[in-house]
Amino acid sequence: MNIQQLKAKRLGETLWTAQSSSGVQIAVTPKKGFSSAAGHFGLRYGSTDTDFHVDGKTIRVPDGSAHFLEHKLFEGREEKVFDRFGKLGADFNGGTGFRSTTYWFVSAGHFEECLDILLDFVQRPLITEERVEKEKGIIEQEVRMYEDNPHFRGLFLLHRALFQQHPIRIPPGGSVEAVQGTTAAQLQTCWDAFYRPENLRLSLAGDLDPEKIFAYVEDRLISSQNQIEVVRELVQEPSTPHQAWAEEEFPVMRPQVRIGWRDKAGCGLGRPLLERQVLTSLALDLALGDAAPLHQELYEKEVVDETFHTGFSGDSDYSYALIGGQTDHPESFVEGVRSALARFLEEGPRAQDLERVRRSAWGNLVSGLQTPQALASSVLSAQLMEQRPFEVLDILDSVTAGTIHSRAHELFQDEHSSVAVLKPQSA
Repeated sequence: MNIQQLKAKRLGETLWTAQSSSGVQIAVTPKKGFSSAAGHFGLRYGSTDTDFHVDGKTIRVPDGSAHFLEHKLFEGREEKVFDRFGKLGADFNGGTGFRSTTYWFVSAGHFEECLDILLDFVQRPLITEERVEKEKGIIEQEVRMYEDNPHFRGLFLLHRALFQQHPIRIPPGGSVEAVQGTTAAQLQTCWDAFYRPENLRLSLAGDLDPEKIFAYVEDRLISSQNQIEVVRELVQEPSTPHQAWAEEEFPVMRPQVRIGWRDKAGCGLGRPLLERQVLTSLALDLALGDAAPLHQELYEKEVVDETFHTGFSGDSDYSYALIGGQTDHPESFVEGVRSALARFLEEGPRAQDLERVRRSAWGNLVSGLQTPQALASSVLSAQLMEQRPFEVLDILDSVTAGTIHSRAHELFQDEHSSVAVLKPQSA
């Protein structure tokens, strides 16, 4: 293996990286003196990957297939994976996003045994029609549970308003009908196409010897028997949002409002996407964060309350900013937020405020990377997004009031936005 080191001096961390002979990219972050250790295994394959081509052959699988496949891997070959980790006293879980699937464990002992389990069940699934049929009822219950969640419903109502065709309109679990129509052959096709060594990323952190770990996993990573070409089919999304205003009745006590501002197009992965995320997050904090004067004005006028929140989501071909909250007067909420943003665009951020939010963001990031679990997760996320681990700290240092103001002008325009409102059900 060609082992390399990345030193993050201000964090006091050294990241060791290598690529196995099978093609898996591996990262190890030693944390001397910690009793716990963590392992994260993942790949860029998620709920939006339902249309793709394998060696020129067009494949279409049901919505929710990536999530269904995650469930099947949890089942293991002879024993359920949760039971195997439980016997070792380790915490374990996984998750399916729009563009990625990840599996992780954290343990205070038996690290190598836990790592063996992680590498085993991801690389050696057993997918049969009998097992798939047995799992459908469980997944349907999970799908219905999310459909009954107001946060979930409101977010995907916003997605359907912002996007006309993009598959993030569809929840990662798909629908009950899609679950019922899923077959073992389709799930096997997905695993064969995406769970290949060259697509897998392994991130480990703890009181570990990197060179010994690299040698250990090298013997347990399975090489592909054949080479295939997989091409994802991406949609061509119109540059403007699908709907300006969308409403849905739901059993909530108060209306829940979300305003989204969409970028016209994606910017790819790597540093450009990370810069977009950092600039947008800082702009939201400077304009309407808890310490911002404009937020205080809206709070005193009772336009916003403690449920007010902001966020950013993005990947290679989409990104958007979000502002949300609960209110008895959705129209006043939307008008107040848009007016406040218009003032921010006119006035721009102040240098002293930028330094305050920069230091706050820097501190939050550093304090959030103090455990093996957090480090392994952060490094895997960077691997999957084709970003250099801890690169966000360099971007924070480089931003200026001007670049933040330009980003805000680019994004926060009414013609780029949609509103989604969950309303209490009529009596």
